[in-house]
Order: sequence, then structure tokens, then C-alpha cells
Amino acid sequence: MGTKCRECLTFNVGGVRFQTLRQTINAAGSRTRLCNAEFLQAFYDEERGEYFFDRDPNMFLAILNYLRTGELHLPSFVCGPAANIELEFWGVQQYKIEQCCWINYNEWNSAQDALKRLEHDRKVNLLPCDTRATSGLTFLQRWRPRVWRFMNRTNSSTGAKVFGYMSLLFVVLSIFSFMAETTQPFEYYTHHQVQKNTNQSNNSDEVSVITSPSTSSTTQGDETDTQLTRSKHPALKIIDIICLSFFIIEYVARLTFSPKKLKHATSLQAVIDLLAILPDLIETIIYNAKPGLKESVEAVGYITIIRVVRVLRIFRLVRHSAGLWILIYTLKASLSELMLLFWFMTLGILVFSSLVYLVDDQTTFVSIPAGFWWALITMTTVGYGDMYPVTVLGKIVGSFCAMAGVLMIGFTVPSLVNNFMLYYRHIQFAMHMDKFEKEYKAAQEDKRKFVESNGQRNSENIDRVNCMRNVFLKENAQGMDIEKIKENGMNHVKTTTKSKEDDALLQT
Repeated sequence: MGTKCRECLTFNVGGVRFQTLRQTINAAGSRTRLCNAEFLQAFYDEERGEYFFDRDPNMFLAILNYLRTGELHLPSFVCGPAANIELEFWGVQQYKIEQCCWINYNEWNSAQDALKRLEHDRKVNLLPCDTRATSGLTFLQRWRPRVWRFMNRTNSSTGAKVFGYMSLLFVVLSIFSFMAETTQPFEYYTHHQVQKNTNQSNNSDEVSVITSPSTSSTTQGDETDTQLTRSKHPALKIIDIICLSFFIIEYVARLTFSPKKLKHATSLQAVIDLLAILPDLIETIIYNAKPGLKESVEAVGYITIIRVVRVLRIFRLVRHSAGLWILIYTLKASLSELMLLFWFMTLGILVFSSLVYLVDDQTTFVSIPAGFWWALITMTTVGYGDMYPVTVLGKIVGSFCAMAGVLMIGFTVPSLVNNFMLYYRHIQFAMHMDKFEKEYKAAQEDKRKFVESNGQRNSENIDRVNCMRNVFLKENAQGMDIEKIKENGMNHVKTTTKSKEDDALLQT
């Protein structure tokens, strides 16, 4: 009985042999599949007298130690998804992993899930690589994948690359027009006449944004004033019209040739494109429909509010800049970390603004909400200096407020940096893989064409040889038959002569 309990079992896992006592397996109960006799029997090698598993030996060592000690510790150098596959094979649940190893294991798996989502979002609007047209499809169905690839993948062809640079040029021009409109060299004023009734009050409904020293003249009781109104420079108007036309055509083309129109129309990039187009489109329609609104202060105020949305033109660069796209995606993917930072900052602002209001000069901090600004600027270590404590207790509160802000930012910002670096490295890797895949497919296509061309030549040569052979056999068939007849006749004569000689010999 003691010998049976001390029996050793040999496991060959990936070419590495492990030995353990049967008692260790039996004492483990049902922790893993190694405790199942039927499972072991399926992998038993009778010739060598061992159990062979074509699995990872490093993970098997961790499983074996888990059976010996009851604690599951994973190798730190094993990738989390690979370890998960091994744990599923051996029938070990993830919650059995010890806390010291769970951090690395969970970090690997979280990174893989995040990269999968990133890769899905990166290719969500791309079609499969096989975009060759097939018979029976309509014109739009045949050209939709080609145009979509042409507009969205600048590395798909030389023409697509030229289109990408052209689109980038129009984006830069639109941003230049948006900024140059506010500078002095592009200031442009138009004159217009405003007639006022002398019997009316000095307040007029027609007011210009900028007025010059008015020259007035009285004609039949009316006073005419010459006023200057600032408007867009003619050169910038031309640039805006050209850019607006290109953006509208591009947006309509993307929406038309998109494989999934609703999903594309509701995507972040499409919404940004539409919001960047609408201000100029609305302004152009309104001013062309009613030119007199240019001098109305109320109308100019509404148009100015609409123009604020034009700043979204900058985000059109996301389509052409991988780094900017990753930055926006990082903020989107790190929403939980940002919310944590927001709540930390909110809590600190409430606490320190209340304290500084109670212990410092209330002529500076007139209320607790007024101290929100001071607490925010102090916690972010900006310190404009417009509000600052003057009492001893107030300075102590300000010191703790600054230190708390540094700690809060230090706790949360590194996670954002790590996410950004993870996504950025993956995008660089994916771009290189796409390039290598394109080169490999091009090489395979060239190889296929070469084989097809050589195969056609070989078949033509074989057909030519077979044809020549048939002609040769046909031409020489008669001569060959005569030779065969002669040869057969000679053989018959020889056979007859020999048989007669044999008969004569037998008679003798």
C-alpha cells in the first residue's frame, strides 16, 4: 500500500519531463483535470510509460506547484492571454490566481482587450482587401469599395495618396482662413449709408459693428450717415468658397460610397466634418438671401455664435494625423481615469475653497463659490495671482491645496500617458504590418502572374511538341508497317526452317 502511494507519475510536457507522486495528484481533489483519470488516460504513452502533453511546460510547472501547495502563482514572463489558454486547458479557474500575480495577468488581458477595440475602431470603416468587381453587380456596387478605399486609405495607391495630400491642403487653407480673418493685415471694411429721421431718437435699429467718423448731410428732414462695417476679405471669401465646395463634395461622396451609411453618418469623424461645414454653409445662405443682415448687430451676434463651431475644422486633421487621432482616442478610452480625476478635483475644490473662505480675508474671498477659481488654479499649479491668501491660516490652507493638487494629478495622469503610449505603439505596429502585408500580396500577385505566364508557355510548347509528334507518326506510319511486315516475315521464315530441322533430327 505504501509503495502504491509513493508511485511516481511522469509527465512529458512540450519535451520537458516532470515527475510527481500519485499521492500529490490524489490529494488535490478536483482542482485541475490532472485529477481526472479519464483525462490522463487519453494522453498516456504506453511505450514510454508517461503522459505526453503538447503544451507550455512553464505553465504546467505552475499548475503542478498549485497541486502541491494550493497556491497558484504564474510566471511573470508569460503573456496573460497565453496563460489564460493554458488555464482553460488544465481546468483551473482564474480566480484561483494569487493577488501578487493577478496584477500582471490582468494587465496583459486588459491591454489585449484595449488593443482589440482600438484595431476594430481603426478598421471599422474599411472594407476587406478583396474589392474586385464581380459580374451581376450594379455600377455603384462595383465602384463603391474602390472609391471608399481610395478616399480612406491613402496608402492603397498613388492616386489615393495624392487625394489625401489634397484634402490635407484644403484643411490647412480653411484653418488659415479662419485664423487670418482675425488678424490686422486681412481687415476689410465696407461703406454703407444709414438714413435717420431727425424726428426720431438718436438710437437706431441699424447699427454697425465698427463706425468711422460719420459724415452727415440733411436732405428733406433726413440725416444720412456713412458707416464702416467689417466684413470678410475678398481673398478669404474665395478661399472659403473653394474649401466649402471641396468639403461638401467630399462629405457627400463619403456618405454615398460608405458601405454602412448610418454607421458612418453617426461616427465621430463624420459629425465633426458636418459641424465644420455647417457654419460656412449657413452664413453663405443667410447673407446671400438677405444681404442687409450684415449690418444688423443681432444677426451678427447669432452668426458669431455659429462661427464658433468653425474651430472644429482643426479636428479634420485627425483623418490625416495618427498622433492626433490616438490622442482623442486615448481621452475617449480613458474616460474612467478622467472621471476619477474630475471627482478628486471636485472634492478638493469644495474642501479648500470652504476652508480658505473661513480662515482668510473675506474681502478677497467673498464667497465659497468665488473661491472655486482660486482652488482650481492652485491645485493645477497654475497660480495666476489674481486671488491669494494673506493670513497665516489661509497660507497653510493654500499650501495643503497645492500639495493635494500635485498628488491628485500625479496619481491619474500616468495612466493616461501609459494608455497613449500603448495605443501609439500599436498604431505604429499596425501601420508597419499593413505595409508588409501590402508588399507581400504584391509579391504573391507577381509570382502568380509569372507562374500563369510560364504555365501557358509550357502548355503551348507541349501542344506544339504533341502536334509535331502526331504529324511525324502519321507520315511514317506506312513505312513502319512495311518494316514490321518484313520483320515478321523474316521471323516466320526462321521459325519454319528451325521447326523442319527439328523434325528431321527426331526422325533420325
